[in-house]
Amino acid sequence: MSDRSRERAQEDELCRDASHFDWAYLGALVVADAGAVTLDDLALQSNAHAGVRMLGPAFIGLSWGWTVGSVYLTLPQCSPGLEPAPPPEGDSRSHWPLALSFGLLAAVTAPVLVGVETGEGTSTLAWSGGERATRLVVAGATGVLGSMVPYLLPPSSWRALRKLQSLRAGTDGHGAMMSYGVTF
Repeated sequence: MSDRSRERAQEDELCRDASHFDWAYLGALVVADAGAVTLDDLALQSNAHAGVRMLGPAFIGLSWGWTVGSVYLTLPQCSPGLEPAPPPEGDSRSHWPLALSFGLLAAVTAPVLVGVETGEGTSTLAWSGGERATRLVVAGATGVLGSMVPYLLPPSSWRALRKLQSLRAGTDGHGAMMSYGVTF
């Protein structure tokens, strides 16, 4: 078996791995969202210490941000029947604009989730306006942090795509080679 055929077989396997929706990853995050909301509602909101009550929006923001940041990454990232070759000039798309967009989305939606979940219950009526506002700020800040976690702990489809892109770029984990040509 030649080096190119081994490389091609590895590319095919990585593309098959990247072609499936990662249901387990996203499902676990949805369960984590429900668990964070339940924990805050049943245990943390009723605590006498304001610092402990702030853990609830932090957990909700973190889990919600992780979910928001993961939705795109869990989608199928490759089509085995249509394996596009990288363009001759290389595939150098940056994923940070997308990550920052999901971070902004998580920062905006996590406080809404915490505000709806907190509501006007009997235990929350005694809270000051400052504590209510702080809960929203904490949820937004941890939402941004949570949306970046999928890039550190990626779903299987995204991890396979990144390995496939690394293989196609010709890197071996120790560096890369770049060259250019000029025609006169």
